[in-house]
Amino acid sequence: MNGRSTILSECGAVACCPPGAPLRSLERFARATGFGLFAHYRDVTELRKRVVSNLFFLVHFATEDAEKTDILHRLRHYPSPRVKLAPIILITQDCDADTFLRYIEMGFDDILCLPENSELLTDRLVSQLKHDIVYIETADYFGPDRRRMEVIGGGHTARVSNAHLHSKLVIHRSVTDGPAIVRRWDYWDTTTH
Repeated sequence: MNGRSTILSECGAVACCPPGAPLRSLERFARATGFGLFAHYRDVTELRKRVVSNLFFLVHFATEDAEKTDILHRLRHYPSPRVKLAPIILITQDCDADTFLRYIEMGFDDILCLPENSELLTDRLVSQLKHDIVYIETADYFGPDRRRMEVIGGGHTARVSNAHLHSKLVIHRSVTDGPAIVRRWDYWDTTTH
């Protein structure tokens, strides 16, 4: 087993999708990329059998957009940092740029388009653990800094609002200790976020 697989073997993949074909698809994905634990989000007993420091929530593209948004909201507002700060990854088929941008705006930590080489997919997943991640917190959003995909610019209606408080956080996901907020800056912003 290589180093990438070893890191993910200490992590759990939680499928957020309807049962049946989407669940089997995410299970194949989790096994191919080396996760040590796989469970459906409704199977809490499986998650309690083996405690892992880091969870990855995998969302299947067949999940309706309204449900995707609800999943993101529920996970990002969960009281435990182990869940709230966990990577939420959308697994999708190859899609057009507009659809991809819509998924970014929803707040996924990464969008992985299949089919793709499993080694590349594993590298992308491991990068969620090896690099600090910038999150933004506003009154109506908590998740990765969507400006990381500098496509629509700061003047976009999704980023312009009246005066508001927002925070910039640096999230570190330790392989041994799990996720934590390591730095936080609070801003009173009257222009863009």
